[in-house]
Amino acid sequence: MATEEKSGAEPYRVLVLGAGFGGLYTAVLLSRILGKRAPHVWITVVDRQNYFLFTPMLHSVATGALEPRYVAHSIRKIFRKTRVHAHVGQIERIDLENRQVITAHRALPYDELVISLGSETNFFGNRDLERRAFTLKSLDDAVRINNHIIRQFERAYWEEDPAVKRALLTFVVVGGGPTGVELAGEIYEYAVRELLRDFGRRIERSFIRVVLLEATGRILPSLSELLSTEAIRRLAEIGIEVRLETRLESWDGETVRLSTGESLAAGTLIWAAGVKTNPLVRELPLDRDPQGRIIVRSTLESKSMDHVWVLGDNAHAVDPFEQKPYPPTAQTAVRQARVVAHNIAARILKRPERTFAHHHVGGFVSIGDNYALLSAKQFTLTGILGWFLWNLVYIHKLPIVRYRLFSTFGLLLKVLFERATTEIDLCPKGSRRDGEVDSVRERERRRAG
Repeated sequence: MATEEKSGAEPYRVLVLGAGFGGLYTAVLLSRILGKRAPHVWITVVDRQNYFLFTPMLHSVATGALEPRYVAHSIRKIFRKTRVHAHVGQIERIDLENRQVITAHRALPYDELVISLGSETNFFGNRDLERRAFTLKSLDDAVRINNHIIRQFERAYWEEDPAVKRALLTFVVVGGGPTGVELAGEIYEYAVRELLRDFGRRIERSFIRVVLLEATGRILPSLSELLSTEAIRRLAEIGIEVRLETRLESWDGETVRLSTGESLAAGTLIWAAGVKTNPLVRELPLDRDPQGRIIVRSTLESKSMDHVWVLGDNAHAVDPFEQKPYPPTAQTAVRQARVVAHNIAARILKRPERTFAHHHVGGFVSIGDNYALLSAKQFTLTGILGWFLWNLVYIHKLPIVRYRLFSTFGLLLKVLFERATTEIDLCPKGSRRDGEVDSVRERERRRAG
């Protein structure tokens, strides 16, 4: 296996694992802080993809409101005017003892290691659900969902049995957090306002059904109870069924069974109900919490090992104001990135380090077309003004100016014109999850045959 080549003076290597919000912002901010000082410092970001995925707007891709390229930004373009290098490859092992990270291509040594590998979907051991359900964690996921929704309408268009037609057009979203709420709203608006225009000659609006399941007594727990109630009112207003204190028992691709004893015929189920720590992180011999997150000091350095910094979904960092772990949000990861970048630069330049502490300033949640909820400290805003501000804030956070312009243009098109309803199959054959999600009628025909 090759080891990264060394040339000239011995470099001081900062290795950042993950090009998400935490990792990417740490690398860019560290490069900015160092400037022309400490030229011997090498900053490398490792990720299996060559792009930064702007996940807060992923649901817009899943429902045809934005093109995929508007939320996937080349990390090489982002790093072009910095001292940051990109290493695209799958991480196979993190060797803390020998201070190196093994990828599919080579061994990468480090002096400072930043871990920001994000999380993965938690199906809580339900293998059948993991095999069948859709998720929304990646660009591929968003494309699959969009293609699947269109295919469901194509199947329903020629279906003669009304019961089967309704099952094909029933979409169940599990999880009342921001991802589940935003996706449920977008799916209904996409189906009713866009796809129904194309398929309305043989499909009635009453056939379309979107159900949001939440196991607890409220949705959007990160927002105030007032906004949680307002979100339920808005969802019901546009036609979405919200089931609180209702758990998913099973889904076989045809029938959703609930903890209430009720069954729903549904051809689509999207799981947005839980995440778990990246498996590479769970395997590290460091102090971790029950969820597998690495326990860190107030400086965001690992409690049990120096020179290992952890942030985002991988860090168990306690909020000194609330005395509980910070939520795994993009807002938290970006704020932590500022502290990690400062502290690594401070260590290199022999300056004082900082501790991480901040008040959660609230959040944004969009619900369907031209409507969003905004909560920021004591300030709340709903409706189209909230939606406008939601888009303004998120677009401003896009790392490349031209993508900000593209996204702004795309959202203006969404307001003024119809969304795209074209199926774009970017997934290789045999890897489509929706290939296992067939209509009742098709399965009956196979059994009969």
